[in-house]
Amino acid sequence: MRAAIAAGVLLLLVGPTHADDDYGGGSVIFVRGSALYRTDPRGRGETEVAQLPAQVAVRALRTDARGKVLLADLGGRWSWMKLDGSTTTLTELPCADGPAQLAVDGACVLCRSTTSATGSVIVNLATARTTPIEIPAPGARLVGEGANRRLIWADASGVWSSPPGDAKKKQQVAPEPPLRSFLPSPDGSRAVGVFLDKVYQGKQTKPAELLMSFALDGQAVRRKAIKSGVPIEWSYDNRWVLVQDGSSSCTMSATGGEYKCFKGYTGASIAPDGQWSLALGNRNAKADADKTSKKSSKKGSKKESTKNKDAKKEDAEPTGEAETREGDDGAPTDDVAVPPPTGPLALYRLKLAGAFNESPALIVKVVDGAAVWVPAP
Repeated sequence: MRAAIAAGVLLLLVGPTHADDDYGGGSVIFVRGSALYRTDPRGRGETEVAQLPAQVAVRALRTDARGKVLLADLGGRWSWMKLDGSTTTLTELPCADGPAQLAVDGACVLCRSTTSATGSVIVNLATARTTPIEIPAPGARLVGEGANRRLIWADASGVWSSPPGDAKKKQQVAPEPPLRSFLPSPDGSRAVGVFLDKVYQGKQTKPAELLMSFALDGQAVRRKAIKSGVPIEWSYDNRWVLVQDGSSSCTMSATGGEYKCFKGYTGASIAPDGQWSLALGNRNAKADADKTSKKSSKKGSKKESTKNKDAKKEDAEPTGEAETREGDDGAPTDDVAVPPPTGPLALYRLKLAGAFNESPALIVKVVDGAAVWVPAP
């Protein structure tokens, strides 16, 4: 009965369910060996996109809201290429090792400066022109596009918004900056971050650091989210956030606190509408995942959920089991970047809507690094 009620809540949350073949015309780019490949979200029609330098680790792949540009972290050096078929090579950017954000329209990149220890730089991809900005790179983001483009960042004194090329004309959009994991939405209306708050132990409270979401409206009323989550990426409709919670890949509502998690997977990318996500999992665990899913259907998901609470190894095998929960309290794990896991990896497609025990779908059997969901042009 509880499972049925929770499933109903999720369906109300996400709206009408998508047919299995409705992916919005998107595609998937992933790493295998020393090349990037493109396929559809079912894993069909695989084609090579670009060759990579030998023995380079691809730590992250990103794209814009229209799927025009690909941004890649190649062993700590950021590079980019157009996705219109006009090139098959990546061009290195003047960015230092660290975070980088691609503008919504793919026109420019915000990244860490190579000449300033604390500053950032905006790189215009069409002209290669660089604009130095004296703001911290972690969490900074270019939001909006064209004349409405703005720069969002956080420092010790608050969260700020300014024109892209002039951080001195800043306006405060939140009075208190998060401790870490600051990540604004693509339109700049909301953000997530880790704040110092409190949790309950019986009738007592204790301080704890919690992931929260908040509006960038000057008031910044906060809502508790996944207690130990590390935010990875927003959906381009500004409604969902891909979050890594220990060994689980989760899709979290930005405003409601509800989320759905899959144990044993590492989140890689999220679809523009948040209805699908990509995750890396153990290459040899698909058969075990299917068996677990069937067992969960027969004996109930509650027992399997309890069984998997003690699975703390980073290389835990995917269980195929999902949970729909509401935000809760508790102390988080250490906040670190979420790199691709090690070992023999496969790429899976995770579905937001649907039954709790629906097994993630295997897209690509052999992958060797990051992956990204590419929106339709």
